[in-house]
Amino acid sequence: MIINTVKGQVKPEFKEKFIAHMAELAETVRAEKGCIAYDLNVDTENELVLFLFEKWESKEDILAHLATEHMQSHLAEAQPWFDSLEMETFEATKFDLF
Repeated sequence: MIINTVKGQVKPEFKEKFIAHMAELAETVRAEKGCIAYDLNVDTENELVLFLFEKWESKEDILAHLATEHMQSHLAEAQPWFDSLEMETFEATKFDLF
């Protein structure tokens, strides 16, 4: 399983536009092969700090996702809306506790 986290500080004038854009994009992404989770969250202490948490079945699935036309377009359009962006990707095996 691939876990991808993105933390970004959105510029105030783009916050609502970005959230609306992500609401539309999420439906498409969640239907992609291998997508387990695709969730946007807002920091409780700073509403301009956003977290995107993604889970994918395989590295091939997330690479195919990143290569889609809608993601290429989204990344090019949304990147200037942020003051900062950090991304971390992890490969993991799910551990069932119960």
